[in-house]
Amino acid sequence: MGHNGRMGRPNRQAERRAEILRAAKAVAVRDGAAGTTLRAIATQAGMEPPAVLYYYAGVSEIIRELVFASSDAFIERVESAVEEAADPIAGLRAAIVAGTTGGLDSHDSRVLYEFWPASLRDESMNDADRVLDQREAAIYERIIQRGVDNGSFRPALEPRDLASALVALEDGLVMDILNGTKSRDEVVSLICAVAERLVDTPLTNTEPG
Repeated sequence: MGHNGRMGRPNRQAERRAEILRAAKAVAVRDGAAGTTLRAIATQAGMEPPAVLYYYAGVSEIIRELVFASSDAFIERVESAVEEAADPIAGLRAAIVAGTTGGLDSHDSRVLYEFWPASLRDESMNDADRVLDQREAAIYERIIQRGVDNGSFRPALEPRDLASALVALEDGLVMDILNGTKSRDEVVSLICAVAERLVDTPLTNTEPG
């Protein structure tokens, strides 16, 4: 990206892009998708709109990068939670807890849900949504398959289908947390109750988080 003799510039450009991305996230959380405009992002970043356009081609590019960054951060939290689990039963509960609540405090879940409707019209945003679901479903599938292999789970569906169903259930119920109709604990308990029926095994009853 850079040239010899201009060593500082690529790092500075990356820093400014990161600052703009943080500003966009703050605006999205505060004002929603409709309020995430170029001017709002620039104001939040302490810049003029033309200066933002030096680093990004436009607000659509900023939003796409923000969505992909939030997706990556979300998956990293789920993977980290699962890695700490001692067995498939604990792993499945850890995946449910992290998948349901892991993006709330960081506002990554808010970002993903705010811009989800854009995936209906924007192919690259649709890719982000689809890839996120595939990555999370793959985590669930690995856990379920391990549980099948060691005799912990007797799933009612094929592991891949069960994993997809759990991700879809999570997608719908996290919206209830965001809009205030259900608490985190209520949603975790509900998804765990469904998962228990689907794998025919009680899950470890530890406090979420």
